[in-house]
Amino acid sequence: MRLGFGIVLIVMLVLGLSGCSDLGAFDEDAVARQAEDYYAAKYGEHVAVTDVWEDRGYSLFSYYSLNRAFCTMEDGSYVLVDFEEGPLGDTRQEAEITAAYEKRFRAAVVEGKRLLQDAGYTVSLVLINGYDLTEKGFFTGCISPYDWDDSEGGGNRSGSFFYTRYTGDERFFKEEAARITIRTPQITFEIAGADAAYANGFPTGVPDVPGWTHPIDAMCRELLPLTAGNPQTEVRVYQEGFYEIATNDNGESGLLGELSPFDYTRDVGDWLIVDWIGLGHGVYLTSNEHGVRLHPGDVTLEETTATYTFDDLVEKSNLTNNDVRAHDPAVFETYELAPADGLFAALPTSVQDKGWFSIRIAYDNTDPEAGLADLGVTPGTLTPSLYSVEENPAIEDFPEGPELTIGWMRETPLANGYQHRDGTLYRDEPVRLVRL
Repeated sequence: MRLGFGIVLIVMLVLGLSGCSDLGAFDEDAVARQAEDYYAAKYGEHVAVTDVWEDRGYSLFSYYSLNRAFCTMEDGSYVLVDFEEGPLGDTRQEAEITAAYEKRFRAAVVEGKRLLQDAGYTVSLVLINGYDLTEKGFFTGCISPYDWDDSEGGGNRSGSFFYTRYTGDERFFKEEAARITIRTPQITFEIAGADAAYANGFPTGVPDVPGWTHPIDAMCRELLPLTAGNPQTEVRVYQEGFYEIATNDNGESGLLGELSPFDYTRDVGDWLIVDWIGLGHGVYLTSNEHGVRLHPGDVTLEETTATYTFDDLVEKSNLTNNDVRAHDPAVFETYELAPADGLFAALPTSVQDKGWFSIRIAYDNTDPEAGLADLGVTPGTLTPSLYSVEENPAIEDFPEGPELTIGWMRETPLANGYQHRDGTLYRDEPVRLVRL
């Protein structure tokens, strides 16, 4: 056993050492000249390079080159030089350019707020990356950022690098648009009005296109020129009075929708619209996947004959190891949650290809359809509860593990008192649920 471990360790060390063989394999003087020439052409003055630090990653006990270097300039700024593409930008105007982007971005969000108000909505809260509209600094470290160490074991450095010189005019934003990256800014709205007033912040019967999406889409289109037409802004919309509740209980109570710029099919990104659909037995479901909208009849919930008993779950799963709830065998009941025929065929191609999408499940154990009153059971906040059950996929590799794995509702309910959890709906395999 020790010999085998020693061989593995030697192999790892050899591989680790080989990973750093490309470090230093560049012409430092040539890189410094590129940085100085770029700087002179951009600012009209010669500033010398005082240090060149090769950027590197870390893997398997060793460093490897990222094929670029940070050049420290005599004036304290940095120039980033790619070994193949040449200079990528510098930090000299970092503060004023970041402030300029904040001004442009803030103006678009203010306009978005006005559009919402013109459409009849009350806007009680607007945040950009958690900052109020009157605050500055919400883009600090977020625009074209890089992080690096400036010496072996030295402290971390960070900076925003820009290629185009900023002189205060609009030309800069157009020329820099194709180069810029933004660390996904998040805009938060709290609103009241049409399609935004639901009991306890639990949306049901939501229109296919809620009215508040149009002003927000228009706002995001105003931001597209800053990033060469590539959406990079995320928007979360809450019902008035629920942002703080959702933040504190991590339950997303009152969330109306979320616009995501990732894997988008629309010019500004895809909406996730929260619309809870009742499935019976006190169970509700909504999509938790951007671009996927569920309607009544898209998903079915059927009571089934159990293939396992309460005792099976106690003996063969991790149920009693991790759950704080009490379990009552008298309420034991099993269900299957499954997509209706043809649902996946109507979903985006990306969802069809992977064969699943994310969902959220809510459970109201006080609902008469839950049937607990017929059993003489008085529901509590967390009991009885609804659990998912699946065979442990790792049991062959780890036979000492449980045969069945359990998924729990969160311990903090939604604002309306419903238990809830995230989950996954598969095209070819139903979700097995059990009431305990």
